[in-house]
Amino acid sequence: MARRPWQRWVLFAAFVAALLGGFFLSSSPGSADEPRERGGSEPREGRAEAQAERPAPEPEDPRRQLLAGFDPRVHEAGAGPHEGRRVARLEGGRRAVLTLDPGLQAHLEGELARYEVPYGAVVAMEPSSGRVLAYVSHSSANPGAGDLVLDPTPPTASVFKVVTGAALVDAGVGPNTRTCYSGGASRLTLANLEDRSSDRRCATLAEAMGGSVNAIFAKLSDRHLDRATLRRYASAFGFGHALPFDVPLAASPSEVPEERLERARTAAGFWHMHMSPLHGALIASTIANDGQMPRAAIVERVEAPDGTALLEHEPEVFRNVVPRRTAQLVNQMMRETVTPRGTARRDFFDPQGRPFLQDITVAGKTGTLSAERPYRGYTWFVGFAPADDPQVAVAALVVNTPRWRIKATYLAREALRYALIEGPQARAREAEEAAETVAEESASGDEG
Repeated sequence: MARRPWQRWVLFAAFVAALLGGFFLSSSPGSADEPRERGGSEPREGRAEAQAERPAPEPEDPRRQLLAGFDPRVHEAGAGPHEGRRVARLEGGRRAVLTLDPGLQAHLEGELARYEVPYGAVVAMEPSSGRVLAYVSHSSANPGAGDLVLDPTPPTASVFKVVTGAALVDAGVGPNTRTCYSGGASRLTLANLEDRSSDRRCATLAEAMGGSVNAIFAKLSDRHLDRATLRRYASAFGFGHALPFDVPLAASPSEVPEERLERARTAAGFWHMHMSPLHGALIASTIANDGQMPRAAIVERVEAPDGTALLEHEPEVFRNVVPRRTAQLVNQMMRETVTPRGTARRDFFDPQGRPFLQDITVAGKTGTLSAERPYRGYTWFVGFAPADDPQVAVAALVVNTPRWRIKATYLAREALRYALIEGPQARAREAEEAAETVAEESASGDEG
């Protein structure tokens, strides 16, 4: 049947929209934990349904009127009363004093540039307040790429196990629940959801989090989480919502398929869920903050040209996501990731098993996924430290082309190491030198 002219235009517009979709989206999924199989043929049906189910955008935040034209990537060193801070120029002569830690920001910018990371982003955040301490978007492959910190198209990969883990805990599956399995490292089938005679490897839920064991998460989610529950937890953690921030933040696309196997794959981290690095930092902050998701903010203060304060940041809780006990148990499970037996071991421990962060305990979750046409190797790290008294939450994303540079675990380690060790040491030295200078000047004055 011949199509009417308007129908042809609709189809053409849809085709163009698909071509111009988010940069990070590719067509062929690979492994959720190790990029062993490039390509693959995992089904991705149901995207139209997921789009239809996405809730309406959150109401416009009035503070954004004061921040018209603000780009979080563009700022400069402050002077006078703002010395030691980063400041952004706004329309009408206004200025924004930012929450960024200048030393941490510069260190991470330098690391991404030094390794010529094709596409990468890292966000460090104070979990209790939502203050952004570092906000870095970088692309050596395409310097004109947009703000990758806010891009919601990267697949979450196994980072989604944090959400699934919280849902399983609330369903009565404890961290010490032991499950036996076989296979599932790079591909999940219906056989992985059943108990089989070949299931000779066993691990607790906590160990499965640390080792990112797909088969265990798939099997347990199939038995304890229905579709409505998994959708509810994804929504609670912010998927499908335009989370509040000082600039507009697009919703992280999400879908929970009806089909049994594909739903289990989703729970284990095989596609269907996507998020921005900023969203990843908020997920880490939620667990670090005993189940409360803070409102993220990069602007500490907005000033009129004469210095009058027009806006002062006040920390606030955006939403209560999970009970405190649930968050604490997930925190404990995430610590398994950053141990000599966890998936982050190579970047957090030297070959002799000595931690790079000294005696600081880190909680985290890695994610690795590969796609073809063109090849993209996604690596994630989402976590926080110190695990028993979280001061810094971090989300790092590195997208490699066929020639790999670094992984997100390295970038996250550097963020935590600088924020918790090198930065404080540098500030202590500066304070000591300043005190010595004052003492010398005072002595010189007395002698005169």
